[in-house]
Amino acid sequence: MIELYDHQRVALNLLRLNDGFALFMEQGTGKTFPVLFRLAELAAGGSIGSALVVAPKAVCASWEDKVALLSDDQRAALASIDFEVQSYDIVWRREAYAGGNWDAVVLDESHYVKSPSAKRTKACQKMCSRARYRYILTGTPTSNGQLCNIWSQLACIDPVVEGGRVYPACLGGDSYYKWIERVAYLNPWHQPYRYRNVDDLQRVLGDWSYRITKAECLDLPDKLPDEILHCAMSPKVKRVYKQMMEDSAIVELDALAQNPLTRSLRLRQLASGYIDLDDGSRVDYGSSKLTALKEFLADFEGKVAIFCDFRHSIDLVSGVLASLKMGHVVLDGRSADKAVWRRFQDEDGIRAIICQYQSGSAGIDLYAADTMVFFEPTLSSNLNEQARDRIHRVGQTRPCSYYYMLTDGSIEHAIYAALGNYADFGEALFSKYITEYTKGARL
Repeated sequence: MIELYDHQRVALNLLRLNDGFALFMEQGTGKTFPVLFRLAELAAGGSIGSALVVAPKAVCASWEDKVALLSDDQRAALASIDFEVQSYDIVWRREAYAGGNWDAVVLDESHYVKSPSAKRTKACQKMCSRARYRYILTGTPTSNGQLCNIWSQLACIDPVVEGGRVYPACLGGDSYYKWIERVAYLNPWHQPYRYRNVDDLQRVLGDWSYRITKAECLDLPDKLPDEILHCAMSPKVKRVYKQMMEDSAIVELDALAQNPLTRSLRLRQLASGYIDLDDGSRVDYGSSKLTALKEFLADFEGKVAIFCDFRHSIDLVSGVLASLKMGHVVLDGRSADKAVWRRFQDEDGIRAIICQYQSGSAGIDLYAADTMVFFEPTLSSNLNEQARDRIHRVGQTRPCSYYYMLTDGSIEHAIYAALGNYADFGEALFSKYITEYTKGARL
């Protein structure tokens, strides 16, 4: 029998008072159980005959695990109705779900529907507009202070339908473009760069959501200060890295970066010791990161979670773990079993999990480990923070350690600096990095 924490009981009571509501509780505070308690109550009382939980694919298994921990009566209540947990990708693509009439709809990691123009968003909004009970959950409703992300999410819990389109009634029932012109100053590309009437928006969020942080509600162990594992760049990599920096090309490889995105990608790959070429081939120079990782793990006791950005890096790290005879699992876009993280949690022989940021940064529990290694930093502050919270959540009993493997003299240090300021490493920061590098080369 699950006993709710005080903050979870507050969340449950707010769900009882509101047919549409958002739990914007920080990752690791336990948003799932208050929702399951509420759905079980509604099912037991005959208020709903169907309920659909929509979540990222890797998170669906976590919901099933949580259902198994409910009381016999709660499980029986959910079993008495049409209760399903499905991924976003399946739901918006299949008419049986997107076009269905569900009495209750729950959107987990609701930042997945933050884009007003996305087909996934529109499908979920229409589905929610037909439901009597509508709940959304995420610890990151606004990424990097982008308040514009809230419009689509609020349309899911307080929908008004006009001309077949779904708008948030609590924001005046306006279309996204009409609303954003009212609440923000826009650049020439119609993107907000500063907001006005923020107090009004905060009042709306106060009425329609519950926000709490781990620091406010849980006595969790500390997150220890980051530690940097400095890795040297080999002479071979230095030479081609310099060419890519100065000329956007590596002549000997016929590798041309025609835009900043490609240039940044290739610099990041070189920082990890290889580069993928346009013809599908790969040049592998070797990386001191692998040696450093092997040394780090050689005498390591306990479990560790390792995050990578690139699939080839995942394969390289897996090779290191295999050489150490260290049992491990992998969670990335190639993984057929998106619930493989449960083996890491439960099996003593599985001492490591290697995750790709997009697959392992949300909705899964990795608190069997108290140590996380970032083999390469992600460009997204949101993904970085979510990844860190996989080990720092309810169930963790030890202080959490974070190690960033950064190649000296590479773009990775600039990326890490951006993450430290909770900023994405986008085109503007990349241009700044190129400018500073060029100035340094001239000196």
